[in-house]
Amino acid sequence: MPDDVVGLFSEPLPQEPTAIENVYNLLTENMMPYPMGNIHPRFWMWYMGSSNYTGALGDFLAAILGSNLGGGNHAASCIDQQVVDWCKEMMGFPKSASGTLVSGGSMANIIGLTVARNQMAGIDVREEGVAVIKQPLRYYGSDQIHSCHQIGVETLGLGNKALCKVPSNPDCTMNISALEQAITNDRAAGLKPACVIATSGTVNTGAIDDLHAIEAICRRENMWFHVDGCIGALIAIAPENKHRVAGIERADSIALDPHKWLHAPFEVGCALVRDHDAHYGAFTLTPEYLEMTERGIASAHWLHDYGVQTSRGFRALKVWMALKEHGIQKFGRLIDQNFNQARYLDELVQKEPMLELAHETNINIVCYRFNPKGKSESELKEVNTEIMLRMQETGVAAISDTTVRGSHCLRVAINNHRTTLADLDFLVKETVRLGAEICQPNS
Repeated sequence: MPDDVVGLFSEPLPQEPTAIENVYNLLTENMMPYPMGNIHPRFWMWYMGSSNYTGALGDFLAAILGSNLGGGNHAASCIDQQVVDWCKEMMGFPKSASGTLVSGGSMANIIGLTVARNQMAGIDVREEGVAVIKQPLRYYGSDQIHSCHQIGVETLGLGNKALCKVPSNPDCTMNISALEQAITNDRAAGLKPACVIATSGTVNTGAIDDLHAIEAICRRENMWFHVDGCIGALIAIAPENKHRVAGIERADSIALDPHKWLHAPFEVGCALVRDHDAHYGAFTLTPEYLEMTERGIASAHWLHDYGVQTSRGFRALKVWMALKEHGIQKFGRLIDQNFNQARYLDELVQKEPMLELAHETNINIVCYRFNPKGKSESELKEVNTEIMLRMQETGVAAISDTTVRGSHCLRVAINNHRTTLADLDFLVKETVRLGAEICQPNS
């Protein structure tokens, strides 16, 4: 963004009115030309869906309605509950399970971890507090786990030491033997193994932990089985690839993101909990001003009893409208399409002498780098970082970078229904062109 545009958004609080036409013109000139870019077909930087028109219309209608989805007897609450029920159906959860729509994956995971804490603590945590827990609780996730889980255990008052990061295998999935050993060691040390956080699609590489094996351990050890499925849970609706997440339906809780592979406009996440009473008991509170009545607007249950927000926006409508228009089968086919595109890019990289794969492609994330040979790791990182930044700054493509097994690489997360194979052809050619230009600036 040019400096003058950035400066515009540093102006002081308006004191006098401005005609709405002028306000709108300011935005068309200074906001619309400078988006994050995630609706572009070559946005592969972060794991974001690329939105859809019907979802945007849903957000518009929801804003006009202005409903507070804390609960109540009105149509918006019914739609919210139906979307949660649809998410349960997609995951193979029973109808009796519980769920709530939230801002995104981080909050969805915190909901699941909170219910796990309360169920495994052995005391009434809401009444007594975490300081009264007799045995310190332990949560387990692989060393590839999302950072929101550390924030989660810290927010829950358990401290970062409560999160044990289990070593991962070469394919970046959790090492099951190491998990079992960590549980054994912690029990011997007087700690209480409480919850295993399996990841269905890690951020770096898309690795999917062995859900069947982890579920078996949790049942044997009397532990909570939580799945962070914010990237990969919705693979369950993909005809060609749903087998990859088999076992997710056995989880005690799942976090998933409709604003990823259901392509809902930001923001909307979903937390599902198999045990309705455990979920409800973790958050419900009814002061006199929220008591239910036999008739009228307050005659339906309160949706805020399943999370930390009393005021909740109407997130469900954009999901509901898009699912009604397109049907779940189309969204499943789009997920399979992204898998096929990732394999196509993988093959392109392997055929290009100046490029190399940094990790075996698992689902729809491709990690690769420009490597002209003869350069050190630090030099390769410098070159590839510059490739990434030039692509972003010129607007030709948005990719990210990461480090996998000690090697820096470029990362392409194809979570985009607008991407075509031609876009991937272009990416490979542009990577090689920019790499050569950076390495030989005077040629």
